[in-house]
Amino acid sequence: MRPLFRRTQVAGTALAIVAASIVACFSDRIGSATQPGGTAAACTLPAGAGVEGSTIVFVYDYAFHPATVRVRRGGRVTWLNCENTAGLSHTTTSEAGWSSGLIAPGAVFTTTLDAEGEFSYHCEPHPFMTGVVVVE
Repeated sequence: MRPLFRRTQVAGTALAIVAASIVACFSDRIGSATQPGGTAAACTLPAGAGVEGSTIVFVYDYAFHPATVRVRRGGRVTWLNCENTAGLSHTTTSEAGWSSGLIAPGAVFTTTLDAEGEFSYHCEPHPFMTGVVVVE
């Protein structure tokens, strides 16, 4: 009987993992960030934020994560400021025509990209923060 019990326990564990995955898919959050070392960033995207279908760029530790993203023409990119320090705002600014203004911690900025190409961007207050959006 022990082998049967073990199979049942493994099957129960597998079922719990599948159930947890399904719940995560239908949760009220569509994104979150984990900082290097496993520290959770101070942000999540509420499902009602109007950014569904966007490619998400998390902003924390004075950097854009990921630094390069690819989207299809007509696609949207959303930047989410995940800095843990209150008042540490950033921008996403490109000569391609978008400028977010200051994005406070926990806030988002979304833009739609209609032209194909490779578009560099930076943070106005922190010009060493750079990223690239490739539109295909």
